[in-house]
Amino acid sequence: MKDAESYKYKWVVLLSASFVCSLTWGLAYTIGVFYVSWVDEFDAGKGELAVIGGINTGVASLLGPIFDILHSQLGYRRAGALGGLLMVIGFIGSSIATNLIVLCVFYGAVQGFGFGLAYFGASLAVNKYFIRQRTLAEGMVTFGSGAGGFAFTLLSQHLITSYGWRGALLIIGAIALHLVLLFQLAFFPDQLNWLKLDWKSTALVDRKKNAYQKDRHAAANDSPIVNTDKANEADQENQTWIRRCAKLFKNPLFLLMLCAELLCWTGIYIPYVHLPERARLLGISPTSRAWIASSMSLTMSVGRLVIPAICSAFKIDPFYAYGFGNIIAGLLTALSPFLKTEAGLYCYAISYGLFNISVPLIRASAASLLGPVVFS
Repeated sequence: MKDAESYKYKWVVLLSASFVCSLTWGLAYTIGVFYVSWVDEFDAGKGELAVIGGINTGVASLLGPIFDILHSQLGYRRAGALGGLLMVIGFIGSSIATNLIVLCVFYGAVQGFGFGLAYFGASLAVNKYFIRQRTLAEGMVTFGSGAGGFAFTLLSQHLITSYGWRGALLIIGAIALHLVLLFQLAFFPDQLNWLKLDWKSTALVDRKKNAYQKDRHAAANDSPIVNTDKANEADQENQTWIRRCAKLFKNPLFLLMLCAELLCWTGIYIPYVHLPERARLLGISPTSRAWIASSMSLTMSVGRLVIPAICSAFKIDPFYAYGFGNIIAGLLTALSPFLKTEAGLYCYAISYGLFNISVPLIRASAASLLGPVVFS
């Protein structure tokens, strides 16, 4: 069996994780085109309908500790496949919804839990393979979310026009079913003993050779083996989940990143939900509305690939790039109410997508600030 540092296989896992990201976050970014249809379908206020998207991303983002437990108990492949199945159930249940509550349950909670569970597994697998190139790897993975958002937004609008929003959800659910197959083909079996990578190690063979020589020397002298690194790793693994969480919350750097992400996610997802509806209020056609939303996802995929690559090439701290991107995205959104033409919305969508780079950079920042062993 190939180990986790195998050069060829780690790129297979990276590509697979990018596809998972396109089928999870990529599908989540299509909510804007469905939102317009729900406004016409249901007798509810726009604020009430916006709760659906809030529940969806909230469940996917806030239940990370639960996802961690499920992946530890079930393994990456089974937990990821379960996430894909829950997504399918969420889309099917949403297609038969007759009121807002049913949509909140199926599209918001069930589908959100499923895509969060699947995306979490893909991220974990990448973390096990990439240490020194973590920033670049995270950018390549989240490139899939922008590419998926671009493709699925246009596809969703076409399906809504042809089959209605209910038929579109059924077809999108069938596409999401591919997550089950992807997890079975892409990742190692659950029984794999993940290799604990050493940040400073340059040769796995030398580590194994040294460990073997220590074992032989200790056996020859009938003395106990003392390996500080292995003892520390074993101690960390034996810590309970609650103790590990408590240790994290005592770390000021972790609290800083947690507060930064909380502030970031209060507004980062809003344009994807409301921009198509704002375009509709300006009298823009459904096709153009879909292209505006898709252009935001397209440039997001470019930004999430290029900017992390620049950070990796020039040794720029990803946390600084994270803050810079959020500042620019926030300023663009603050100025967006003054843009009241189709060209203006295109400019905003393209610019906002380009600087919506927080996801890969905050994950790379966690690895660099907290350490690759803690964040793995």
